[in-house]
Amino acid sequence: MAPSMRYCVPGERLCNLEEASPGSGTYTRHGYIFSSLSGCLVKTSDNGELPVVSVTRETESQLLPDVGTIVTCKVSSINSRFAKVHILYVGSTPLKNSFRGTIRKEDVRATEKDKVSRWYPSAGVRCSAPGHTLKNSAK
Repeated sequence: MAPSMRYCVPGERLCNLEEASPGSGTYTRHGYIFSSLSGCLVKTSDNGELPVVSVTRETESQLLPDVGTIVTCKVSSINSRFAKVHILYVGSTPLKNSFRGTIRKEDVRATEKDKVSRWYPSAGVRCSAPGHTLKNSAK
């Protein structure tokens, strides 16, 4: 049987545990197999056994920010409640394509809240993904 492929995202329910066995890039919860990565879903079966469901990333996959990772962003728009940003760097690594993000004012550290009023479109912002403990890098 040739492996079938489709694209999936983290947290996506892939199938029931009775239909397949979990492989790499997956986790199980409440009798279902879920994706833990963004990538291609691969189902393989050998000798009539339950197929193994795995999720694999492309060899040149885009670097994705994890929780707590320092990211560098550029503010694209701002209002009284949040700023929309383009994530340009994860750590010190530049991204091939920018990601869009939102920084909510209530997620900004109490000692940094006064600096939010100084943000403007095209300002640089460094923060911890996904938006906790923010620090303004534009002076």
